[in-house]
Amino acid sequence: MKYTLKIIVLIFILSGNSIFACNCAIPKSLKAIQDYEFENSECIFIGEVIEIGSENNTFKIKVVESFNGAEIGITYNGIYDKYCGPIINEKGKWLIYGNYNSENLIEINTCGLTRSFKNPQNNISATKPPKPLRPNETESKAESEKKRTEWKKRAKSDLENEIIDLRKRTK
Repeated sequence: MKYTLKIIVLIFILSGNSIFACNCAIPKSLKAIQDYEFENSECIFIGEVIEIGSENNTFKIKVVESFNGAEIGITYNGIYDKYCGPIINEKGKWLIYGNYNSENLIEINTCGLTRSFKNPQNNISATKPPKPLRPNETESKAESEKKRTEWKKRAKSDLENEIIDLRKRTK
């Protein structure tokens, strides 16, 4: 028994950096997390992701519109945490919240509101997905799909309203 326990402890020690859990607090409201992100981000901007390095969690992004700390037209290198997201996983237009690290890379805020324009619903911090069906529920496939469609529309609307708010805050 002691031998087995020692092996388990050794495995945990040797793989220590890969055993990691995020502790993303569930915000009271989308507005609350938007306020938090606005106050705690060195750079907030809309950018066009032009390159993704998924093997090392990096990306390149060109600033289209800046709300704080990023120069329009400049291309920046960035990095994200693949465990605590948001994950930059597609090219295209993104709303970015981040900070500069010691290597002058933009670090996406973990558990933050960074999200793509194409699929804003993929950021769980920003959107609350519909509850999954339980085996004994009688909701039809059509009703379930309707809820999912409404959720996607709400996510897009939330993103649009957030950008309007960011423009007002930075006038």
